[in-house]
Amino acid sequence: NSASTTVSMTQARSLTANFSLKSYTLSLTAGSGGAVSGAGSFNHGTAPAIVATPDTGYEFSGWSGVGATSSSSASTTASMTQARSLTANFSLKSYTLSLTAGSGGAVSGAGSFNHGTTPAIVATPDTGYDFTGWSGVGATSSSSSSTTASMTQARSLTANFSLKSYTLSLQSGNGGIVVGAGTFDHGQQATIQATPQTGYVFDTWTEAGVSIS
Repeated sequence: NSASTTVSMTQARSLTANFSLKSYTLSLTAGSGGAVSGAGSFNHGTAPAIVATPDTGYEFSGWSGVGATSSSSASTTASMTQARSLTANFSLKSYTLSLTAGSGGAVSGAGSFNHGTTPAIVATPDTGYDFTGWSGVGATSSSSSSTTASMTQARSLTANFSLKSYTLSLQSGNGGIVVGAGTFDHGQQATIQATPQTGYVFDTWTEAGVSIS
């Protein structure tokens, strides 16, 4: 049929010109890390809903192409005044790993890491201290000073340390008694006393057979 034609006037005529609303194709594509919905064929002037849904660990980063009402919104509409082709873009999420050292040591490994990664974290005790464990959620092994963190969300971990303690054992040879044995913290000064019996004099302290005083 032709919009421009001729009419054979051999009698009176009454003609009607009929029209139909145009329709256009809305094509949607999902970039890596998500899915889209809302594609189809739509009439001129309509504004069908379109939705971008990120996969776990991803976030929506915008629509590319022309026609999205809001290119920065994951749920928006498309302006169907012509055929449209839109792509939903996604990016891998990243999270902050915060590490804190308790008294008696230091930590390393903090930073910003992508979803699903397992960065190494290390707790290093100062001289005279022991590592006693990680507090907080996310350490692969909370009892290991060198382990990894599971970055499926932001993490905040604290490395805990305790002052070492040592046992001081004292023995006395024939002719006297000793006092002062016990358990002492690293760096503490322990007072020991050797008291000779009648007829004896103190000679020396030895450790493993070697004189120390």
